[in-house]
Amino acid sequence: MSEFLLLGARSTPSPEVSPSRVARDLAALAAWHRWLRRWGLLRFYAVRPPWLAGPRVCLIVRAAGPAAARRLAAGWGQAGGYNVTVMELCDGRSAKGWHSER
Repeated sequence: MSEFLLLGARSTPSPEVSPSRVARDLAALAAWHRWLRRWGLLRFYAVRPPWLAGPRVCLIVRAAGPAAARRLAAGWGQAGGYNVTVMELCDGRSAKGWHSER
């Protein structure tokens, strides 16, 4: 399993939606996050205040590979209305040129 950074941003403000639609979308997003936690795939998350520019939400997830991470990102994008960017995280110890000092 590898770790991936999912950056979620909304490109434009969401149009007004009905309260029932908001409730349904919120329930779907909560269920998606609950399953990530249950499966042990959600490692960390961070939320940026809405008045700051840039990605709104960041998740670090565990996935079997880039294709699995892209599927998680697609599910998150559909449930939360985010444009999601996926980046694979690398372990600094496995990077070329790293050595331990003993």
